[in-house]
Amino acid sequence: MLKRWLFVLSTSYALVFYSELLFWGTGALTDFLETWFYYSLATYIFLIVVDRFRINTIWSLFLAGALYGWLTEGILVQTVYENLPVNISATALSWHALISVGVGWYVLRRALLDVRPIRSLLWSVGIGVFAGLWLPFWAFDLSTEITPFTLTSLALLMGVSVPVLAFSYWLQNRLTPIPFTPHISEIALLMGFFLLQFAATVVPIYPIALIVLPPLLIIVFIGLCRHRQSSRDSESYLERLSGEIRPLNILSILLIIPASLITFALSQLFRLTPLPQYAMYAITVTGGFLMLIVSLGKIWRSPPQPG
Repeated sequence: MLKRWLFVLSTSYALVFYSELLFWGTGALTDFLETWFYYSLATYIFLIVVDRFRINTIWSLFLAGALYGWLTEGILVQTVYENLPVNISATALSWHALISVGVGWYVLRRALLDVRPIRSLLWSVGIGVFAGLWLPFWAFDLSTEITPFTLTSLALLMGVSVPVLAFSYWLQNRLTPIPFTPHISEIALLMGFFLLQFAATVVPIYPIALIVLPPLLIIVFIGLCRHRQSSRDSESYLERLSGEIRPLNILSILLIIPASLITFALSQLFRLTPLPQYAMYAITVTGGFLMLIVSLGKIWRSPPQPG
């Protein structure tokens, strides 16, 4: 159990990095630790789904990421219900499923397993450029009450969080439990927590949640069950993403730091904000909806395995 929870915590840190630190930074350390704890609960469910439903395609992975995103944005916080129907995608699908899970959990981890570091190097630079383009937005959107980044504050954030991110990837690789078999009591406690949270803190404030979140989760659950029928004997990504990681690949993650700082400085110099951010928002939100539709269609057309 200890190894399993350490694996969950290291995985959760990587997801928090993309979902929170890369999105708008963080406040006090206590706020970050609280966020990390709650994200770990959603991460645990995500990892259970990856294992139990034999997640091993980008389509099934997106559905697992959608579940993770809606648990986070629909229960832990309530952004899903604030600007319907756009917020069904933003940020649960557009950021959590596409970026945090798709890029951070899958694509970069897969690149880290390569013999040569070129893929992890290129993806790390790309992530840094993305961060450097996105984060200046908070100096424009003053309604969020978020302290805008400066080059110094961004350097501090990246200088601290990115080395920990690299360590978290190394730790995930070292601790991956195969099979991932949490005790039934752990699953019951997790499900009980989210059900209680939904009933006690979400529904009283947003009664519309009763007709929004359950249907979304049911649609994803049906899709995941269908995928499991067609992948009964296949390895999940938990197994496929395990293996030896070369030290140079892990070190290449540190390139996120200079890439984000250089891009941020250039964005400020040429006064690009808010055009890149609006474009990124439109692309990711639209992409989230499209990926949901395509993923469900692809999975439904996959023939079930006999047995």
